[in-house]
Order: sequence, then structure tokens, then C-alpha cells
Amino acid sequence: MIPSIFARQPLSIRKTAAVLIVAMILMWFDSKNPEWFNPIRSTSHAAMQPIYELSLLPSYAAHWSSGRMESKESLRRENVQLKSELIHARAKLQQQDYILAQNARLQGILSTTRPEQYDLTLAQVIGTDTNPLKQIVVLNKGVQDGVKVGQTVIDEKGILGQVINVYPNTSRLLLITDELQSVAVTVKRTGQRAIITGEGTPADLRLNYVFKTSDVRVGDELVSSGLGGRIPAGYAVGRIRYVDPDQGDNFMHIEVTPAANFNDNSYVLILQDKTSKNAQRQAMLEATEAAALDELPVVGALQPVDSLDNPALANATGADPATLPSTQDASAQSSR
Repeated sequence: MIPSIFARQPLSIRKTAAVLIVAMILMWFDSKNPEWFNPIRSTSHAAMQPIYELSLLPSYAAHWSSGRMESKESLRRENVQLKSELIHARAKLQQQDYILAQNARLQGILSTTRPEQYDLTLAQVIGTDTNPLKQIVVLNKGVQDGVKVGQTVIDEKGILGQVINVYPNTSRLLLITDELQSVAVTVKRTGQRAIITGEGTPADLRLNYVFKTSDVRVGDELVSSGLGGRIPAGYAVGRIRYVDPDQGDNFMHIEVTPAANFNDNSYVLILQDKTSKNAQRQAMLEATEAAALDELPVVGALQPVDSLDNPALANATGADPATLPSTQDASAQSSR
């Protein structure tokens, strides 16, 4: 009998059960001791970087075809430079508006985040996380660029999220739209404090812990309050889109539209604290100086030189070695 090409082989239940058991054991060990699997994670993430770079090739080809009649390199450099300057300017403008609003209400001027406290590092979004349920993107900046876990990332419109993993040349950014991410905010119009939580989608946020008696309106702008020290104060987070005061409990149901662009954002800014960077540079400078001192040759103790035993020294003094008194004669005269 000739076997059919559509014949199906029965699935081996034992092999499937064995694979599932091994996978559950590895997941259990990972939850108990995640540091054991950090080298594997780092290796796998580094292996994914070429794939991220390859995914950008269609975009690069489109730019090349559209600008082939002009100087591509000059236009690209000018575009990146202008976009960087625009993002920097808008980011600083957000904080200036926040400081002016706080000054008008005479609240918290001294506690606001100063623009000169942070360095703004431009980074490019080169990929997204493999888990579709997580709001995570991959940036092309890592440890070699001074990126650290916990640093805040913004764009020209508002806060995007925080860095959660750092690798030599890349990093992973958890967006504030993720369900596990929360940000302490302030209503810019009234100074009301609240907490914003992600909904798991790029276009939705939820404002929590606002009493029904609070003065909150549709269209109110929300900025980061800096409470807890996780995210600096003064950066735009979102704008209230919908308020439902008829909810069953004591708090209102409030929906918020994010200020930042989570759908189409190629370039972002990483806030790096100047204080920590200066301390790191000072430590590196001290380590370099210490290493340089260790490499210097050791100078031994100076030994006395007898001019009689060294004719060159005697000649240098201009005296005849025969006419100079010996050490023994000098000792004899001193004893007399």
C-alpha cells in the first residue's frame, strides 16, 4: 500500500509531557532564582539585536528611494539634528510651563525638577518586546552610553516610561501604558494629586484615587509630581478625556489620553542625572590617577659617594685626588 502524503503521525504523549514538565521546572527555578538565568537572557537579547537591525532595513530603503535625487547624507544629518533640537526644546518647555504654574499657586517651586539637573540623551526605538501583552520597546542605547535601570524616558510631548533592563548596546523601556506601571501625577489646574495606571493599550490611561468631591474636569492636563522620586516632576503625562462621577465607590472613574506618542515614535530622550554622571567621571579619574602612580618607578635611598673612590667626582670638583685628605686622616684629626 502506498502511503498517502496526507497521513498524520500520532503525537507522542510521553515526549509532550516530558517537555512540559521540563518547561515548568525551568519556570519554577527562574521565579525562585532569576539571577541564574541572567547570562542566558543577556545572550539571547544580544542575539536578537541583528534581527532588530534587519527589521529597520525597509525603512532605510524607503528613505533612500525618496531622497535619491538629493544629497541623502546631508539631508539625513540635518533632519536628525533638527529633530534632536526640537525634542530638547519641547522637553524643556514642558518643565518651564510646570514651574510657572507652580509659581502662580505658590506651591513646590523648590521641589520641582530643574532642567539643568539632567542630561538628555537621544535614543532610537529599534524594536518591541516579544511578549505582545507587555508594553515594552527596545532602545539602541545601553551601558556603554551611560544608561541605567530606573532612568526616565520622554519624547517631545511627555513621559514614555522607565528603563527596566540594560545591556551593553541596548536597553528595554517599560511604557507607562503597561498595566504594571504607575505614575504619581498632579492636576496642573488645581494641584490635585493622584496616581495614573496603564490599561495595557497605547492610547489609554486610568486616573485612580480621585474622590467624587474633587475638582476634576475633562481637558485637565496632568503632569508628573515627582512623588516617590521615581520620575522627575514637571513632565506632561496626559489629559483627562472622560469623567464618570456616578461610580459605585467613593472614587470617580476617570479616563486619560496619554500626552506622549506611543504609536509612532522613532526617537526618544533618556534623562540622565548629571550628579551621578559627574560622580562616576570623578571616580574614573581618580582610578586612572591611581593606576598612573602605581606605574611610576620606585626611587631607592641615596647612597653616600666617596670622592676618592670616584675620580670623576673628584675631577668635577676641580681638586686633585692626591691632595684631598682621606677619610681616615680626617677621623684621626677630629679625635685629636
